[in-house]
Amino acid sequence: MRIFATAIAVLLFFAFLFTRAPAYLSYSEKPRKADVVILFLGNEYRERKAEALRLIRDGYADYLLVPAYGKLLRAADLGRSTRNGAPLRPPHYPGFYEDTHIEVLEAKKIMDRNGLTSAIFVSSPYHMRRIRLIANRVFTGGGYRTTFVPTRYEKPTNGLWFFSQNNIRKVAGEYGKIAWFFLYRWMK
Repeated sequence: MRIFATAIAVLLFFAFLFTRAPAYLSYSEKPRKADVVILFLGNEYRERKAEALRLIRDGYADYLLVPAYGKLLRAADLGRSTRNGAPLRPPHYPGFYEDTHIEVLEAKKIMDRNGLTSAIFVSSPYHMRRIRLIANRVFTGGGYRTTFVPTRYEKPTNGLWFFSQNNIRKVAGEYGKIAWFFLYRWMK
């Protein structure tokens, strides 16, 4: 009977963790003044871009950086498109690096080249924890200040998320990418 009660308790614990899985992924901070807003590519690009432009219009930054395209735009130049052809995949990164990691590395390189030290990272709510983990690994030393603001224009993955195949794919994929990041960072 004791083993059965323990098994039920463990099962309930894991069921609770499963239902809360999206909550861990959705990391958010209040926006604060920075040099640049960094915009990440993805299926929800329009929603992410809307948040990035709103932050710039509200005076939080003077530049928009889209590292996947290698573009750094001044606030005054934002009428121009931030999409231009295919995203860059610089050849000097190991093939096993995930695209978001490359975007963070490219963002740091562009920021360093332009003397920028503070950034607001903008992406989807479920994407923010992984971006924060990667950015905390990349933006070390040099007095960098980072802030993480998910787009408000995309519905967060929560509640009964596990009844949607799309949400299951998002959450499982994100946890898989986090695990992959922790594995491959020792493969250098």
